[in-house]
Amino acid sequence: MTKKAFSLIEVLVSIALFSIVLVFLYDTLDISTKSNQFYAKKLQITKDKNHIKEILFLDFINPPKNSSTFTITKDKNGNSIFKLQTNNMYHNPFYSYITYLLDNKQNLVRIESKKEFNKDKLDDDFFDNSYIDILTEKVKKLKIKKKSSKYYFYIEYEDTSTMVFSF
Repeated sequence: MTKKAFSLIEVLVSIALFSIVLVFLYDTLDISTKSNQFYAKKLQITKDKNHIKEILFLDFINPPKNSSTFTITKDKNGNSIFKLQTNNMYHNPFYSYITYLLDNKQNLVRIESKKEFNKDKLDDDFFDNSYIDILTEKVKKLKIKKKSSKYYFYIEYEDTSTMVFSF
């Protein structure tokens, strides 16, 4: 006698095996999704850090003729305020004064202005003739030091990660 159909037990066993395989496939997909999200976040952080380095580098290597002034001062929290003149303007070709500092919300900002930044004499005219860009957020410390002919930049984030580079 030839068998023309599956028995109920054979169907139940095949459904159970298929269910087990599906559970493992779902777990693998879930792990892959979490891994992709983790690495996408790390990639974005690396891109942001490289963008900051690129902007600083372009500002640093493009000083106007007859100007090689790089000034480093400190704010009340001991963070560095870095001022320079550059031909690397993003907003207005006549705003050649650039200042890097931490604002009161722990953002690293780049101020492009018509006249030099002076933390003691900020008036409406200064803000009317400047552009403020937030380069990165959640910065705990900004330290800039000059040794010999090199400038060293140290940025520490609230999550204790750091970025160190020099020009």
